Amino acid sequence: MSAPVHEALPEGASESAEVAEAGESRHRYPPRAVLLDYLYSGLGLLFTLGPLGLAASGGPAAWVLGALAALFAVYGVRTLLRHRTWLSVSENGITVHGLLPRHLPWERLTRCTLGYYSTRRKRDRGWMQLTLKAGRRSLRIDSQIEGFNTIVRRAAHAASARGIALDHTTRENLRALEIFASGEDHT
Repeated sequence: MSAPVHEALPEGASESAEVAEAGESRHRYPPRAVLLDYLYSGLGLLFTLGPLGLAASGGPAAWVLGALAALFAVYGVRTLLRHRTWLSVSENGITVHGLLPRHLPWERLTRCTLGYYSTRRKRDRGWMQLTLKAGRRSLRIDSQIEGFNTIVRRAAHAASARGIALDHTTRENLRALEIFASGEDHT
């Protein structure tokens, strides 16, 4: 996953997952989670825009460097959006607060998947991504967000309550997070 309206957390909210009201938790991507993304974007822009200034205008190298610079710029904007976004999870659903606010009510949940993406062959490093769908709306949340397990637990229970079938990979990943015991078979 997963807004530069510079909307700060509400009064009294910290940057970590916390309980706001009875049954509601708040989550955001911590600075350490986005710091490397900012660094990658900045270095990418530095190493593409610098040579772009030296490349012959209109030549193939200029086009390639320009396209790469645009990708790094988009990545930087995406990182800024993620950094400025926070989520609230309640008994009613999950709400994204920021430039692109949206609400996904649990009662309309139609799909819940939890994927694991490895960065190494041994699969000892990687990240998880929770994908929720309610009709045409979808929401992706990656495991760098604070309180990820809390969000996944609530989503899995909402899916179970609605009778939504979870695929094999999602069930295995839920077991890995110890959200469902290995003996439980949630549809």
